[in-house]
Amino acid sequence: MKNKLGLISIVLWFLTVGTFAVFFVKGTTTVSSDQRRSVNLNPQEKDLVLGEMRSMLKAVNGMLGALSEGDMKKASEAADSAGMAMAVDADPILMAKLPLDFKELGMGTHKAFDELSTRIKNGTTIPEALKAMNQITTRCVACHEVNRLGT
Repeated sequence: MKNKLGLISIVLWFLTVGTFAVFFVKGTTTVSSDQRRSVNLNPQEKDLVLGEMRSMLKAVNGMLGALSEGDMKKASEAADSAGMAMAVDADPILMAKLPLDFKELGMGTHKAFDELSTRIKNGTTIPEALKAMNQITTRCVACHEVNRLGT
């Protein structure tokens, strides 16, 4: 009897962990009317993610303005504003709803902003900074081509 209860407990544990792993990788998604993946969030979560995206866009805009004026300090500050520090307070429930590749792309983009800020501080040229910005915005385009936020 004791062995049977132990076996049932182990099976239930594996089922629970397996279900969580699938949920962690897939997130809460459906296929949208335009055939992109719709990441289904509640209105507050959607506002949070969209706010983060707007902050990244503002950072790109700030960097372009600063680089066009040759102001590397402002360009670095703009890049910093969209770095990993922006993602520190991520809600674990929200993170669980996001598909794994969405999370990886987002966190990688924050990291790319930090890396670019460091490169600018270390004396990168404006053309090199623009090339890095192109790589960052390519990540943005790739995400938006595949995903949309649903409610």
